[in-house]
Amino acid sequence: MMHLILTANPKRPETEKARERIAALAFEKGVAYTLYDGDEQVFTPDVDAIVAVGGDGSLIRVAHLACKHNLPVIGMHCGRVGFLTELTESNFTDALDRMQKGEYRITLRPMLDVKINGKETHPCLNDVLVYKESFSGVAQLELSVDENTVGTLFGDGVVVATPTGATAYSLSAGGPIVADGLDAMLLTPICPHTLHMRPIVTSMDSTVSIRAFDKCFVAADGDRIDKLRRGDVLTMTRSGCVVKLLEIWKRNPFRLISEKLS
Repeated sequence: MMHLILTANPKRPETEKARERIAALAFEKGVAYTLYDGDEQVFTPDVDAIVAVGGDGSLIRVAHLACKHNLPVIGMHCGRVGFLTELTESNFTDALDRMQKGEYRITLRPMLDVKINGKETHPCLNDVLVYKESFSGVAQLELSVDENTVGTLFGDGVVVATPTGATAYSLSAGGPIVADGLDAMLLTPICPHTLHMRPIVTSMDSTVSIRAFDKCFVAADGDRIDKLRRGDVLTMTRSGCVVKLLEIWKRNPFRLISEKLS
């Protein structure tokens, strides 16, 4: 019997109600399920996958748990955009049938390890944001790739994104679309005041460094993790942790962008 963990966004009551409804659908299909509300003891060896009920942000947060417990994760869309969440309440029953028959695939999504001055690693699936602290003025940041200095950025900040995060803030800031299967890291300046500083695509195996000359905020996967002070160095490298995304229907990222952002 298939066993699913069902999560919901505790900050959004509507996702709790949606989770209750899909739990009832799972019961009708003879699929075992457990509701996750913060107790990691529910991640027993018989669990097959995690269903993250919410939006893309909910799936990204749950992905960290999925990686920790070596489980595939799939998202159910209750949010606004939903690039990553392919399930809905209307197709959930069909999805359960396909999952029980093994009609799905697992795609591997790389993560970044984020460190400030070489201390305390923060895993990141989507993107890292470095943004100026002051409302006015610009931040001065020195960017390097594999110890090769790219140049000095004067602007609002920079987004460093994985392929998963290419369709998020990076895309809005003028970054490129990344085709499925491309193992790349993106550096996208935000409102740069220097014409030579354009988006950069490098290997996920690169080490990207950002040296701060002004105070900046740092966020990973949408959560603020720290501040950069003058002289601090932020580094991003490929993480040893890989997120397994469970996909049932074939995705066309270009069509999704057209549909979601039109």
